[in-house]
Amino acid sequence: MSQRLGLRIKALRRLKRVTQQELAGMIEISVTSLSHIERGRKVPSPQLLEKIARQLNVPGEELFIIKERNDAPETTELPGRAAGS
Repeated sequence: MSQRLGLRIKALRRLKRVTQQELAGMIEISVTSLSHIERGRKVPSPQLLEKIARQLNVPGEELFIIKERNDAPETTELPGRAAGS
């Protein structure tokens, strides 16, 4: 769960074209702490999640949306590679 949450935060941050340094400054944590959150090594508090969502200008629930690929069970395929290729 924490790794998926971290990846989602990272994806939204990049989509908004915000650097780790910029977001860390906006939410008043260190770049190292943000990096740990994005890599799933640290679970942010609900208050910090709220700050992240606010700074990225997304609803809080957006942080927890996990896109399923074709509604299939997870596989061990490398990201970016289509099945059967």
